[in-house]
Amino acid sequence: MMSKAEPLALIHPAGVAPASSYAHVCRAGDFVFVAGQISKDADGNWVGLGDAGAQARQVYVNVGRCLASVGATPRDVVKINTILVDRADRDAVTAARLAFFGDHRPPHTGIIIAGLGSPEVRVEVEVVAYLPQARG
Repeated sequence: MMSKAEPLALIHPAGVAPASSYAHVCRAGDFVFVAGQISKDADGNWVGLGDAGAQARQVYVNVGRCLASVGATPRDVVKINTILVDRADRDAVTAARLAFFGDHRPPHTGIIIAGLGSPEVRVEVEVVAYLPQARG
């Protein structure tokens, strides 16, 4: 955890495959920024190759671990960005998002692009959470 004197903290959460060139989480004051999560498990193995729904479920496992690393929960999320490479995956990915957030429905933006950082990736999700320092 960071103290009130620290302007930001870069966090590498346990249980999320390490990124080689960035931190998965940044706590900046009362806000938590979670980098785009993909479907790798804690050991760096792909989950759900060719299956966007299975990938999305792993993505949300990773998002949950990132949030938990600073004491946040899905209910603290104030913005979601979902990036897909195929419009046909929308329903499966949406189902995973709704299962993760339950009845919490923060603003969401869905984007469809030609490709992501690796050809295995069908979905990537980033979130922003609000976590007052008095709580976290």
